[in-house]
Amino acid sequence: MKFLNEHTRILKGIRPVDMNNRMSEGTAVELDLPDNFSDKAKACWDYFEGAAFIFEYQNRLIVTDEGLYLTEHGDGIHEAFGAPRWVCDSWEELQQILEEVYDELKD
Repeated sequence: MKFLNEHTRILKGIRPVDMNNRMSEGTAVELDLPDNFSDKAKACWDYFEGAAFIFEYQNRLIVTDEGLYLTEHGDGIHEAFGAPRWVCDSWEELQQILEEVYDELKD
């Protein structure tokens, strides 16, 4: 696993959905927010408690909302029916996003 390290842990219990590849969705692994994230990023994550979830899926960090969609999906005509909240290639990228959202929410 690319994103599992000494600062995070695997969580269990939530089953995400990939409407584009139902066979692969079972390979997604829920991860906890790393304990070495900034206080700002942790505060933002606490704000989303129960409404956002982190998964390692297909070598990326996928942050979903309550819909638990790992990929964007739809009929190709209308806006997507569902999509992940954020898709990141590194923990650093996710930390930056959370810090930016914190700043936006603070204002």
